[in-house]
Amino acid sequence: MYIRFLQIGILLFSLFGLLHSQINPSTLSQFSNLTPEERKILLQNKTDASGSERIPTTEFPRTEVLVDKPSRNSFEDRSEFLDDLNRMERVVVDDIEQLEKDLIEIDSAKDNELLEALEESRSLLDKIKNLKRQEIEKRAEEYAQSKFDAIKPFGYDLFASVPDTFAPGNEVPMPSNYIVGPGDLIEIQLFGKKNASYSLQISSDGLIQFPQIGPINAFEKGTSFVDLKNHLREKILENFGGGTQTSIYLGGFRSIRVFLMGEVRSPGAYTVSALSTMINAILSCGGIKESGSLRKIELKRSGELITTLDLYDLLLSGNTSADRSLQPGDVIFVPIVRKQITISGSVKRPAKYEILGDETLSDAILLAGGPADRALMNLIRLERLGNDFRPKVLNLSLSEDGGLPLSSGDLISAGIASTKLNNSVSLIGACEKVGDFEWKPGLKLGDLVDDPLDLNSDADLNYGLIRRNLPNGKIECYSFVPADVVSKKQSSDIELKINDLIYFFPRRERADLLSGLFKDLRSVSEPGDFAKLVSITGVVHFPGEYPLTENMTAADLIQAAGGAKDSSYMIQAELSRKSIDSSQNSFKKHIPLTRNQLIDTNNSQKFVLEPYDSLFIKPIPSWRETEQIELAGELKFEGNYSIKLGETLFEVIKRAGGLTDRAYADGAIFSRENLRIKEDQQRERLIKQLESDLATITLDATDSDEVNQATSAARAMLSRLRNTESQGRLVIDLNEILKAGEDSTILVKDKDSLFIPSIPYAVSVTGEIQFPTSHLYDEKLDMNDYLNRSGGYTQNADKDRTFVVKANGAVMSKGGNGWFVKGSTGNEISPGDVIVVPIDIKQTRFLENLTYSTQIIYQLAVAAAAVNSF
Repeated sequence: MYIRFLQIGILLFSLFGLLHSQINPSTLSQFSNLTPEERKILLQNKTDASGSERIPTTEFPRTEVLVDKPSRNSFEDRSEFLDDLNRMERVVVDDIEQLEKDLIEIDSAKDNELLEALEESRSLLDKIKNLKRQEIEKRAEEYAQSKFDAIKPFGYDLFASVPDTFAPGNEVPMPSNYIVGPGDLIEIQLFGKKNASYSLQISSDGLIQFPQIGPINAFEKGTSFVDLKNHLREKILENFGGGTQTSIYLGGFRSIRVFLMGEVRSPGAYTVSALSTMINAILSCGGIKESGSLRKIELKRSGELITTLDLYDLLLSGNTSADRSLQPGDVIFVPIVRKQITISGSVKRPAKYEILGDETLSDAILLAGGPADRALMNLIRLERLGNDFRPKVLNLSLSEDGGLPLSSGDLISAGIASTKLNNSVSLIGACEKVGDFEWKPGLKLGDLVDDPLDLNSDADLNYGLIRRNLPNGKIECYSFVPADVVSKKQSSDIELKINDLIYFFPRRERADLLSGLFKDLRSVSEPGDFAKLVSITGVVHFPGEYPLTENMTAADLIQAAGGAKDSSYMIQAELSRKSIDSSQNSFKKHIPLTRNQLIDTNNSQKFVLEPYDSLFIKPIPSWRETEQIELAGELKFEGNYSIKLGETLFEVIKRAGGLTDRAYADGAIFSRENLRIKEDQQRERLIKQLESDLATITLDATDSDEVNQATSAARAMLSRLRNTESQGRLVIDLNEILKAGEDSTILVKDKDSLFIPSIPYAVSVTGEIQFPTSHLYDEKLDMNDYLNRSGGYTQNADKDRTFVVKANGAVMSKGGNGWFVKGSTGNEISPGDVIVVPIDIKQTRFLENLTYSTQIIYQLAVAAAAVNSF
């Protein structure tokens, strides 16, 4: 008991303790297994160990809900919580339905225990619904914010694959205005009059030591590489004379030291190639953090601002003209991003964008790549923080408000065109042309469906439906006859309106196809204006609810339900009508309808229906579908015989020609369907009881031998019960029935069966006997003789409970036998009998269940064996 209450406490904590947490599936399983009384205990628990507080509700003012103080878990982290609450709600609803059913069955409204459990379950259901309401409100709020939170800043993914460590980049093209300096390697090749190759480096004092020429000042004619090449050619011509050709190029670049500071991933000093530019250096150092500006990257040299780089030029148009080459000691500084806007909705590149301060709404749309397909640029939503620090919403049009200046923090959402068609009609259901079609003035139903092949083979040709949405929000329905449409009858060619929905029904249940329409019809109803729904029950093909069409009659409703069955009583029907009196009290009145009102096709006596009318089609009195009884075995004419009301078993046997000479009337097996169902139910209950007893038998036993014996017996019995098929056998004395003849009183029913075996020649002995077997019948032998011939009892045999299952299904024993008719006492044995010796187990309720199980199994086994051996 302590453990059970502990489980209840855990469940209480899970259900009401963590609103923003998911409920563990095992906890949900435990909750579903609680009894109404245990849920009452759960409901009465008011506090938990976590110190959670109570929050009074507004929708249910008399109820308090126990919840934790709100956490800041994300919308995604709590995605399954609402599903868990829905499953819990279904569990409690099932409990309520069962309790209400129990109250009706016992016919006692004064059962305080059941009434109290029902009230507490309803209160618990209210609490779960209130939790759902709170969760839905919270999710809606988070979802609205998450649409913007999920949008990432633009441009920073450029650095997503850049390594965090620096690797110098020398494999870049040399610019035409490259400035040479100490450390650069000059490759010189002479050919023609003189052939030689030299690799000469500019020294720290700016000199090049040229063999056979001497030191040359690299900066004598200028600092660019072009100036140096021209100067070297002059010196070579001067020293080696004409006819010597030269090829001069840079063979290696010097390294320079620059600084990257501000909002970069790894600020500090870096050694880079002299050919590096601002972009090269930024990429090499690991990139810019999302807090850094991409549009105002500064290059400083000797304390002066040289240039400002806007990476959006590179990202949006591929323009690198603002990029600058670096020199030793340069500082690249990335400031914090100051102004950002967020653009979502129907644009090609939703993201957060940095703005410089003078952008307009048109510029923002261009930053986001322009309008996407189906964008609605005259419906742009802009959310901006006002002077009072509260967000305000502006509805803008790009054509009219494109010049609106933007402010940092603006949230812009571009509208998207509706996906709802506004010039179409739709076909659904049992139609080959399911889908949307263009509407044009004068379009008729026959223009869309003009051939029988346009309908499915199982289409109902007598009833179709058109749903029409009116400008005032109401819904009207119109019925038609599909057979008349495809046959092109002019009277049935209906003119369609925009957004009409045409239903073609299959010849089967229609509830699924109409469920959405029912919901919509109820949602547009108002006080005093009932939803336009009617219903039909009784002997029709598809009973249920149907839309009320204009001037709908009782005959129309019957046609909508697939028509009346052949067993329907069409002379009279009953219609129940709901009304409201002047005091706003609801009442019903019952109206009898005549045959003419039900089937009149010319509407001379039509009965027009009203909302919520319910029509009941009665069955023909004493109507029976084809009822049969199966006769098999030793009868002259076996087969399935149709029967009439009040016919006796003797009369059916007489129609079958009577019994053959080989018939064994004492072993007749008479089975009935309702008894078979009851046997199945009883067998299932017994299986569950035995399983329960098996689980607790160790608690009742006093020694291990007893436990092993009982457990083994119970498991064997369970296995045989599960594998035994119910026969629904009714024990009869066929000899007495045949003797009584016309005075016999046993009436036959539909699905009865009678099997008459041939004369048996054996008696079977089974159970706790040394050698279970069958013996040839000898009228001189009694039960003890057959037991002795099978070796006698085993040491586990319960001799006092030995019983005999007679060939006709009766059980002969010394005591009562529970389910079956008790046979006469004594030791008289007949052919086909089965002698059963049960196991001897300590006298408990468990033993009684095993005893009943043994009798059931062997009673069914006799019937099955007799039929199978025929």
